[in-house]
Amino acid sequence: MENPRTTVSAQGTGLPVRLDRIANMLRLTEKPASFLSAAGMGMFMLMVLLTFADVFLRYMFGSSIPGTTELTELLMVIVVFSSIAITQWQKSHVTMDILTSRLREPSRVLLEVVTGLWSVIIVLFCAWTTFQYGMKTSSVTLVLRIPLEPFIYFASFGFCLLAVALLAQLFESMAASVRLNGAGKTLLALLAAVAGVLCMWYVATHRVPGLSSIKVGVAGLTLLFILFFLGVPVAFALIATGLIFIAQLKGIPASFGTTGKALYATAGSYSWAPLMFFMLMGYLCFYARFGEDIYNCARRWMGHMRGGLAMGSVVACALFGAVVGDVLSGSIAMAAIALPEMRKNMYDDALAVGTLACSGTIGCLIPPSTTFIIYGVLAQQSIGDLFIAGIIPGIVCMFCFMLAVWFKVVKNPSLAPRLPRASTAERIVSLKSGLPIMLIFILVIGGIYGGVFTATEGGGIGACGTLLLALFMRRLSLKAFISTLKDSAKYISMCFTVLCGAIVLSYFMAMTRIPMVLANTIAGMELPGMVVMFAIVLVFLVLGCFLPSMPLLLICVPIFVPIAKVFGWDLVWFGVIIVILDNMASITPPFGINLFVMKEVAAVSLGTMYRSAIPFVAALLACLFIIIAFPPLSTLLPALMKG
Repeated sequence: MENPRTTVSAQGTGLPVRLDRIANMLRLTEKPASFLSAAGMGMFMLMVLLTFADVFLRYMFGSSIPGTTELTELLMVIVVFSSIAITQWQKSHVTMDILTSRLREPSRVLLEVVTGLWSVIIVLFCAWTTFQYGMKTSSVTLVLRIPLEPFIYFASFGFCLLAVALLAQLFESMAASVRLNGAGKTLLALLAAVAGVLCMWYVATHRVPGLSSIKVGVAGLTLLFILFFLGVPVAFALIATGLIFIAQLKGIPASFGTTGKALYATAGSYSWAPLMFFMLMGYLCFYARFGEDIYNCARRWMGHMRGGLAMGSVVACALFGAVVGDVLSGSIAMAAIALPEMRKNMYDDALAVGTLACSGTIGCLIPPSTTFIIYGVLAQQSIGDLFIAGIIPGIVCMFCFMLAVWFKVVKNPSLAPRLPRASTAERIVSLKSGLPIMLIFILVIGGIYGGVFTATEGGGIGACGTLLLALFMRRLSLKAFISTLKDSAKYISMCFTVLCGAIVLSYFMAMTRIPMVLANTIAGMELPGMVVMFAIVLVFLVLGCFLPSMPLLLICVPIFVPIAKVFGWDLVWFGVIIVILDNMASITPPFGINLFVMKEVAAVSLGTMYRSAIPFVAALLACLFIIIAFPPLSTLLPALMKG
């Protein structure tokens, strides 16, 4: 008589193979997606050159290229949606692994089956809503009269390619689940996923009697965090929440129309162009090894001090942040350069990795800053004012971090042995290595405040200038340039997908009126301003322990800016506070992204990373309180520039 277990096992063995075959067939689209991404980045370089040429012609000859803004917007759509699929193939869309990282592999794979099916369905809805938007619009650009429909359809096509990538990974997860859990449990997981979709469809299509818009808003935010914690990619969770609950409030046609328009318009908004430009500029600096120059300069001047290499790393991260503008790039660049040096000189590992993981946060304060760009667009504030406002707080933050290193080393000198003092001649020579970074900084910031170009154009000028400087110094090989474009494509696509989701969610939040009701409620309570500020800080600190910095910023800014307006706070000063709080989310245990990245780079335990971050979290809090207590530190330079 045949053994039932043997039969089940044999069936289980055959089913995973068939599922893997389907996944491999779908994987055939990965190479075309890669080629499409490369073509998109070619368009991106054209966009950079277009901006450079427009500024050059306007400044030198008093005439500019007609329709530059609208051409840039159309090219932005191509850049984002040409790389959205390859970003998923590389599994680079932002997710929160709070729950999944703690599950055993069989349970984790089962959950991936559920969230994978949800992700496929969400993205298919995105493809459909953008396609519908293209069908209904007959718009053309104002100057060049270029029809928008082909570009909207391209966005829909990008979502379709993304859905194929997600579907392939879903079949891979199903195959792994059948091997680990059996066909029965895998089928139950699929049924649970389908049941979840049906429930959400019911919520979207059936208005609940007596349910106020505020309660709908709370329900939507609850679903959003549930999706986050289950491991649904952040962008897809934002889009799904907006889709479902806009439909609950306004109906399916309004939800589809709003979502389709938002997904396209966000990717093609000129306001977001500097975000792309500065990301490219950062990766060009990284691959041209300008960070290495800065570190060597800091080492010559500070290496002989107790803890000097760590302090030099803080300074190098601050200077490198002056051209990179994001949290992770500075930390990764300095880790590759400084960590081997500190280990060779017997620095304590916790001090070394803590310094490198946390000092990258300074980069989002010293201009240019991607975080300031996002805040500026959401809060409708001048990006130029925000850039200049971040300089003094960035320097304050740098000194707070250096003090944190100094206190640790004074308490325990064995953490950081002294190095031999560099000669005066070596120090002076090392200053030359810092010239490239300073030239790029002067080009971008000087051009913006000298009135040569706008803050948006400054990103394109900076990227083009960095490329020319790297080529002139023979720092950028063809291989390094290709790596620059690949990394830029991945990060731009990931970032803009989250932005698209956040804009969809912001429409939903505006419909619920939660931000305004919250602001009016707080105003009616007549609480002191500093009490409310303390509450905002506390909310950011708590949420920052669990949310990545970008989703945290995108969710909280639309809620807290109306409150800031009620109290008459300067929104530039408030922006600096928000950026510091958002930076803290990157290094706050248990889920600070910088800590996880540095753990992998440095090959240390997570416990070591947590312990190493605590002094720098305290230093960032000290910096925050200084900025809150002394607003002129943030507002003085913008006021002087206007005066």
